Amino acid sequence: MAAAALPTALSVYWSDEHVGTLHRTDPLSFAYARAWLDKAAAPLHPHIPLAEGTIATPAVHAFFENLLPEADQRRIIGLKHQVSSVFGLLALMGGDTAGAIVLTPEGERPTPPAYQRLTWDQVNALLHADGKFVRERAAIEAEAAAAGMPVPRLSLSGAQLKMLLSIDENGNPWRPMGTSPSTHILKPDIVRTDLKLFASAVNETIVMRAARICELPTARVAYQATTKACLIERYDRYWRDDRALGRLWQADFCQIAGKASDEKYEADGGPTLKECYSIIRSYSVQPAVDLRNFLRWIFFNLYVGNNDCHAKNLSMLAGPEGLRLAPFYDLMSTRVYPGLAANFAFRIGGESEPGKLASPHLASLADELGLPLKYLTRIASQVKSALPQAVEWVKKDLGPNEAVMAARLQHKIASVTKRMQARLCGEAPHPEPKDDLEDAPAQGPHA
Repeated sequence: MAAAALPTALSVYWSDEHVGTLHRTDPLSFAYARAWLDKAAAPLHPHIPLAEGTIATPAVHAFFENLLPEADQRRIIGLKHQVSSVFGLLALMGGDTAGAIVLTPEGERPTPPAYQRLTWDQVNALLHADGKFVRERAAIEAEAAAAGMPVPRLSLSGAQLKMLLSIDENGNPWRPMGTSPSTHILKPDIVRTDLKLFASAVNETIVMRAARICELPTARVAYQATTKACLIERYDRYWRDDRALGRLWQADFCQIAGKASDEKYEADGGPTLKECYSIIRSYSVQPAVDLRNFLRWIFFNLYVGNNDCHAKNLSMLAGPEGLRLAPFYDLMSTRVYPGLAANFAFRIGGESEPGKLASPHLASLADELGLPLKYLTRIASQVKSALPQAVEWVKKDLGPNEAVMAARLQHKIASVTKRMQARLCGEAPHPEPKDDLEDAPAQGPHA
């Protein structure tokens, strides 16, 4: 879609109900539909209250901008389609986003559900867009065009390449076309020439499944060997009584806080741990349960070495009773890769370097959140006790080609967990050694 072909406004749907209109202004502006106001339906966002007229607040821009891919993925899409504005990208990709929002050119309704049957080899060809699979991709697109299927208009936020799929009861993949909802997210290995990354999909699969065994509410995942990707079941989708796929409203913590996606890190002005805690306490209909899971999420990320656990990796999800903290996602160990950020995404008691965190920092966090230090220490100990066995259980379910990353993760997590727990409980006076080339991956299938 060229920039000249962009509409001046987009119709905003909450699943298949018309909510209002998004206008091509800078910053973005939004107006509720008369019918939506008359039925006194829910607001699009807690900070975009039901009101007549055009709303042009920072919350509007932040809510919609955060639906888009980030960083390199956004730039690649812009180069491919010659669209660079937030509005233009939403017009191009707003057909199936995170949560319930569907965007169409003004006056158009979402397309009827349509799916293209694929094999996993065909998915692999679409997912890895290099010269090797040019003919395969052309054949897949020609088949869709011959069947009269609409072009996919799919978007999911994040900095990593992803593909949206619908998986049937037999495990077969289907490609959502037009604005059709997806059931799963497929995340392949991260490929970078400037960093020593390998087997990131195995990494994410292991860490996500370990979190679930540790009783953190976590999206369901599996390793998809043909595509070398982590297959994630979407928690913001459900099957309706009529067997159609429904969408659930969600918003990540940058959307809720009114922050753009490039402010997801605390160091960039993004939400702090205290602010995230406050969001859960303010909006959750079961705050005690969700706040406890949030605290467990903090320690889990510290122990597995996930320094990239920023605010966009937390969301609130709408359910029958109201808003709840969404299942956790995007969990992996970043510390197994030399060259990635050495600092934790959040400050704990003013400190973000994991090797310097100690019991005074935990005490400071307890004071910030208004919690007893013993309560935080107990949660930290519970996560520490469950994690090593959880990783061992997950490791047994993986194939031999995933063994290199599995063994490396097991070693790294055991080391980090032991040292981190000792310092947080005041048992180790010296800091943890910095990650360096001693942690370079062993040679193997994914090296």
